Amino acid sequence: TGTLIVARDIAHAQIKKMIDDGKPMPEYFKNHPIYYAGPAKTPEGMPSGSFGPTTAGRMDSYVDLFQSLGGSLIMLAKGNRNRQVIDACKKYGGFYLGSIGGPAALLAAENIKSVEMVDFEDLGMEAIRKIRVVNMPAFILTDDKGNDFFDEYNR
Repeated sequence: TGTLIVARDIAHAQIKKMIDDGKPMPEYFKNHPIYYAGPAKTPEGMPSGSFGPTTAGRMDSYVDLFQSLGGSLIMLAKGNRNRQVIDACKKYGGFYLGSIGGPAALLAAENIKSVEMVDFEDLGMEAIRKIRVVNMPAFILTDDKGNDFFDEYNR
């Protein structure tokens, strides 16, 4: 329950470009968990359309840099992460949480209470959004000690 920032591939690339250009990481990336997800069209009378998690691996290359700057310390998505992400979580105190990809419409109907555009509106579906959620299902896949569910499961 609380606020999540929704950002995917292109938004991550835009934030990295800002950092590379000497600009600070946006505060919203430091102050809230990051949900890798994509919105669908919002039905009339609903705060959101289907809003399911996307595969986390596409954002792996950004995690070490972002966490070193105090961002992306809690990430929510689906799928496993590479060793660099697991090591970054251990080094910077981050967590990667898993969400269930199949029932995206149910997540929107039951758990997402509001959606607000935050940044890069010109990116359309890739724009950064702030969502308010209640009882959003999530489970720890990688913790701040370097423990990883997928590593443990595959042993």
